[in-house]
Amino acid sequence: MSDRLFLVESDATGLRAALVEDRRLQAIEIDGTRHPTRVGSVAAATVLRTVQGLGTIVKLADGTELLLDRGGPTPKAGDEIAVQLTHPPRGDKLGTATRAIACTGRGVVHLPLDLGIKFSRRLEIDEARRGMLEPLVAGKPGAWIFRCGAGHIDEADFAAEIATLAAEGQGAEIAAPDAFRRLATDWAAEPPDRILTAGLAARRTVERWCRAFAPSVEARMEPVDAGLFDLYDVDEAVSALGEPRVMLPGGASLVIEPTEALTVIDVNAGPAANALSVNLTAAAEIGRQLRLRHIGGIVVIDFISGTQPRERERIVEALKSAVADDPSQTYILPMSALGLVEMTRERRGPGLELER
Repeated sequence: MSDRLFLVESDATGLRAALVEDRRLQAIEIDGTRHPTRVGSVAAATVLRTVQGLGTIVKLADGTELLLDRGGPTPKAGDEIAVQLTHPPRGDKLGTATRAIACTGRGVVHLPLDLGIKFSRRLEIDEARRGMLEPLVAGKPGAWIFRCGAGHIDEADFAAEIATLAAEGQGAEIAAPDAFRRLATDWAAEPPDRILTAGLAARRTVERWCRAFAPSVEARMEPVDAGLFDLYDVDEAVSALGEPRVMLPGGASLVIEPTEALTVIDVNAGPAANALSVNLTAAAEIGRQLRLRHIGGIVVIDFISGTQPRERERIVEALKSAVADDPSQTYILPMSALGLVEMTRERRGPGLELER
């Protein structure tokens, strides 16, 4: 039986939260004290101007300028609006914000400025389960979207989560979700076997989240001594995420090169002789690396060429399988004759902050 753990550690450098399955890192969120994230926060902004071909620029109270998404009517210069930060700046590109404010839990998303009850297309539940979920939000203000993980959450935890999100949605300002909340939001619909915490801030963070979103999960928390990430070799795995090369079995490797426009991933065979085997192994690891490195936007993958059409289909199917449980939406195109696969992955949350 697999051992599925959340590791949450705090120290002077910040807060780190990881999902580890059978001692292998599967997801990581980091809040660094030197560069705290604001992604997900809600604040008041002033509309500065609308630039043709680019969009509307808004400014926060601290002077930060953001590009507003294009949904809804275009606001006028000087308007005061509430916005939610969606992406941090990248290179010379502005960070982005939206007026479609969303408060997200592990089983449901609350849209305080919208109306209705919706269900994710990825949510697989029967009519009886659907009939149990709808009354939980019926009559509550705003819109509610049940996420694909809603089938795993019990009614008592749902009630706590919905109450928390409803209260959050009424606030004029909302703080950015911390590293543990981001991890739990995407990976705790099916609770981990244990939540190990090291450091007072880590323990209190987990306790607050459990009481607000999942009271039944708090019993799984176990405080341990410092050095938790080192004990499970997570520090070493996180450090490797800063390197472009990822080694695969048999001497093959991936080379991951991000640019401002897109991310390029090259699959190298090394001394391995079987191109199909290397490509299938690479596809599985690419799905994991996209999650761990928080890669979003356009991704172009250069698989080893020379495969037959049927083998190309197998490789693409392996890649689709590798991202099937990814919380971020993905879209994958067929492989070209040159062995190239183009895909997109939704940008969500802050990038990976490697301060250690």
